[in-house]
Amino acid sequence: MDDKIKNTSKPGVAYYHLPGLFEFYGLYRMFLPLFYHHREYFYNWCAIGSIYGALGDCIWGGGRTSFGVQDPEDVMDLMREYGISARLTFSNSLLREEHLADIKCNALCKLFENSGGAQNGVIVHSDLLLRYLESRYLCFIYNQGAHGIPAVTGGIESG
Repeated sequence: MDDKIKNTSKPGVAYYHLPGLFEFYGLYRMFLPLFYHHREYFYNWCAIGSIYGALGDCIWGGGRTSFGVQDPEDVMDLMREYGISARLTFSNSLLREEHLADIKCNALCKLFENSGGAQNGVIVHSDLLLRYLESRYLCFIYNQGAHGIPAVTGGIESG
């Protein structure tokens, strides 16, 4: 990966957090090469801070109206290629203890936790899920709340 592609905070740069991590994979597959290899088409004060989203059938996603069915490994590979932080969105406010053992959601976290690219994160609503994730997935950035994604890296962030 080129040094210019690494996602680092710079003063005077607006970091955009884009939706559709799984839903808009096809769009991002075409857009990201254009954005990173033809910077002359874009303002130099614009950068991508992260891309967030949830799989359509992920119970921790809480009924989000996403239709994201793209293979998570393909998504992770694309984010790693461009050094972009992926933010898994787990906004189910009705989770119970028995939901924490969900095999698909845990496999998704395991895959994205150690992707080898930019530090990935989780946007989480439930305190129960936050405590569970913090005890098992130590490499994520956590954002608790439903408002935006702060550009701060590391630890728990509140939005």
